[in-house]
Amino acid sequence: MEKPAIPPDEAERLKALRRLNILDTPAEERFDRITRLARRVLGVPMALVSLVDEDRQWFKSAQGVDAEETAREISFCGHGINAEGEFVVPDSHADPRFADNPMVTGEPGIRFYGGVPLRAEEGLKVGMFCVMDRKPRHLSTDDIQTLHDLAALVEDELRAERLGEARRELAASLREAERRASVDHMTRLWNRSAIMDLLRRELAVALRQRGSVGVIMGDLDHFKAVNDTHGHAAGDAVLKEASRRLRASIRGYDSAGRWGGEEFLVVLPGADISGAMRAAATINRRFRDDPFGLPNGKTAPVTISLGVAAAAGREPEDAERLVQAADEALYRAKKEGRDRAEAA
Repeated sequence: MEKPAIPPDEAERLKALRRLNILDTPAEERFDRITRLARRVLGVPMALVSLVDEDRQWFKSAQGVDAEETAREISFCGHGINAEGEFVVPDSHADPRFADNPMVTGEPGIRFYGGVPLRAEEGLKVGMFCVMDRKPRHLSTDDIQTLHDLAALVEDELRAERLGEARRELAASLREAERRASVDHMTRLWNRSAIMDLLRRELAVALRQRGSVGVIMGDLDHFKAVNDTHGHAAGDAVLKEASRRLRASIRGYDSAGRWGGEEFLVVLPGADISGAMRAAATINRRFRDDPFGLPNGKTAPVTISLGVAAAAGREPEDAERLVQAADEALYRAKKEGRDRAEAA
C-alpha cells in the first residue's frame, strides 16, 4: 500500500480547512442531497464529501459508508488532493497503490474510486467529492463532467456562509427596477456600474475581515474578425456563449460583469494573486478547448486574454486603481501573444 504524499502547501491548506469552521459539525441536508444525487445520477453505491484533515479524512456527508472518518494514510482522498483535476482509480485490485489497502481488502470494499478536489476560497484543496463502487468501472466524459459539476455545488455550500456578503448588501440596497437595470441583458452579467459597486463592497468586506480580493479583466481575442466574417448575429452569439463560459469557470459566489463591448471584469472574493491566476487559467482553458457555435451552423475558435490583480485587506484599496492594474496586465497579455493571463 502506498501512503498519500503530503502536499507542498499543507500548512496553508490546513489553515484554509480550519477557516471553513465545518469539521466535526452535524450532518446537513444541503450536503446530503448532493451525495444522494451523485449516487442516483452516476449509479454508484457510495458517495462522500470528504475533508482531509491533518491525520484523518472526515466525512461531512456519506452515502453508502457507515464510518464518519478514516485514517488519512489509508485514504484514497489523501491521494486525490494531490491531483490537479479528477482522480480516478478504475480497478483498485490492479493498482499497486491500493491493492492491499484495508479499505479495499475489508469494508467498504472499494474497487472503483472517482473524485474531484474541493477547494476553499483561496484555491487550496481541502478535500474531495468522490463516488465509489464495489466493482471496477470507467467514467465516461459526461460522467466526469457530472462529477465536476456536483463538486462545484459542494464547494458553493462549503463557502456560501463565509462569502457573498457584498452581493447580499448590493441586492438589498437596490429596488427591483434598479436591480434589473444593473444587469447587462445581452450577457446576463452585471453591467459595468454594478460590477464596480460590487468590487468596492468586496474590498470593504476584505478590509473588515482582513481578507483579499482578486480581479480579472478579460478581453475576447480578435472579436472584430468574428463580426466582420460572420455578421453581428454571430458576434452576439459569441458574447452570450463567452458569458456562459465565464460563469461556468468561476465559483458560485464570484461575480462577473460586462465591462463594455467584448471586455469583462471578474471579482473574486477571498482570492490572492495566486488564486486569481488559477481562476484565470481555468477561464483560458474553457475558452480555448472548444470552438464557439454560430447561428449559421459554423464554428469559430474564440480565445480570451486576461489581466489579473489582487488586493489584501490590510489597508483601504481604491477599486479604480485595482482595475487599472488588471487592465495594464491585460495589455501585456495582448502584447505577448493573446490567449493567456498576465499578473499585475
